[in-house]
Amino acid sequence: MLLQRMSGVLMPLFSLRREGDAGIGDLMALEEWIRWAGAHGVGFLQLLPVNAVGEDDAPSPYSGISSVALEPLYLSLERVPGMEAPLPEYRDDLPPQQMPGGEDYVDYARVRTYKRYHLGRAFERFECEAEYQPLRDEFDAWVQEQGAWLENFAAFSVLSRAYGSPAWWLWPVQEPATARSLVYSSEASRRALRSICWEQWLCAREWAQVRQVADACGVALMGDVPIGISVASADVFFERHLFDMDWSGGAPAEGNFAEDPFTAKWGQNWGIPLYRWDVMERDGFAWWNRRVRKLAEVFSMYRIDHVLGFYRIYAFPWMPDRNPEFLPLGADEAAARCGGRRPGFRPRPDDTPENRRANLMQGDYLLRRLLQAAPGLKVIGEDLGCVPDYVRPDLSRLRITGFKIPHWEIDEQHRIIKGDTYNPCSFATYATHDFPPICNDWNEWYAHALAGTAAATDSTLAPNRRRELLRTGRDCARVLSWLGDYAGMSHEQWMQPWGPEVKDALFRALFRCRSAYAALMWTELFDVPVRLNTPGTEGGTNWRPRMPFTAAHAATMPQSRWIQELSRR
Repeated sequence: MLLQRMSGVLMPLFSLRREGDAGIGDLMALEEWIRWAGAHGVGFLQLLPVNAVGEDDAPSPYSGISSVALEPLYLSLERVPGMEAPLPEYRDDLPPQQMPGGEDYVDYARVRTYKRYHLGRAFERFECEAEYQPLRDEFDAWVQEQGAWLENFAAFSVLSRAYGSPAWWLWPVQEPATARSLVYSSEASRRALRSICWEQWLCAREWAQVRQVADACGVALMGDVPIGISVASADVFFERHLFDMDWSGGAPAEGNFAEDPFTAKWGQNWGIPLYRWDVMERDGFAWWNRRVRKLAEVFSMYRIDHVLGFYRIYAFPWMPDRNPEFLPLGADEAAARCGGRRPGFRPRPDDTPENRRANLMQGDYLLRRLLQAAPGLKVIGEDLGCVPDYVRPDLSRLRITGFKIPHWEIDEQHRIIKGDTYNPCSFATYATHDFPPICNDWNEWYAHALAGTAAATDSTLAPNRRRELLRTGRDCARVLSWLGDYAGMSHEQWMQPWGPEVKDALFRALFRCRSAYAALMWTELFDVPVRLNTPGTEGGTNWRPRMPFTAAHAATMPQSRWIQELSRR
């Protein structure tokens, strides 16, 4: 099976910008960027998950409250039937919050209030005015086609708003049938339920139009399937027999997340329930089939987040809200508070050949079933972190494209592995949304390398400080030399701060590698040194940075001409 080589750009929807977008990227903005991609030789646009999320100030796209429902914040209000025209201007009562460089953040609370208000007014017109009768008929037919997921999601949303939280275990009513009956007990709640279904219909219609634009432009859209689903979700509330809520899924400590002391010590605790794979198997993995088939309605390729979790997943015997309680404890003290249970891999660790073989067999079986749900889609597996040696060969056999981060691809002799030796069944990139853009890292490494060089001759430094600077400088200089060697640069070329010469050399080397896909983030492409997310932290700047320009403006920028030439070569 041959893989078409494609270049791509990671462009989270919330980051996009267009004139009149009401404070957040929307689907009309995505269409503009699709046309930009088609005109500049970019083969695919990679998005983060687009499923409905909660009402946090900075909601993570990986904390979906539904595995199927789409996020209505991304709707383009101008296209909503019943929307008043001209639409009132989106205004901020306060000055926009600024990032370094002047770009503003998404203010989710203000955007949500504005869009929900105008969607509500449009829904009233849609329901009452005669001119919308044909669309009402179309809407009603669509609702009948969707099945239980839509009713469950709408009911869950109505209850979440009524009780002020999606944390259903805090609701006064927790039995699904009783909760559903409450939603139908009044005219007001039935109308609210219908309006939520209507928003999902709007999402489906506009996403279908986006897909048509992408196909016409020859640009693939790459979706994202999170490994988990939020415990505070419609899926878990109404189908909780599919989930093991005694454990909270996450990732083990890797020692490289100094921003968060809990993550550095214990690992990442994502707060997602584990799957009861044996229960899911009884109905032919219907939940996963529904999830992936819905994704296939929009996307022609998708990324499986933390694909390692299909083989075995690291889990905690407590939820994230208890992390501060466990931060100062040792392993034995933590186990004493959890009935003897400890964080670790489930269903089994990779500690014996038998367990490794069993984990391999589990992951291979589950992923084969997943691929059968939508066989025409290209699949990328995010295989980063603590990767057992059996995973990547298995992904390659399954034709699931694994990741290649060049400066992490080091052989046993501590030499960088050149791109011309990569397995073509791979996805090459210097960074993901969970890491700083490569320009940020490069300048940090360069600064440390310079400090280490200076420390070698600085007699005023205390011995311990000198050793620290020398060690850090040596390590950072090694990474710079690895990347310089990867890009074919001389010492003089790579021993300098980030600039056009370094950027051009590194990304030309990335695009020359044998990987089927090579991608960069929009922040790297347009030289905007901001980070999209810092794992182990919440709120703040996570999931909020916006582009400081529209697609039309970007088309006039030298970076667009650069990516066009790079992609076509």
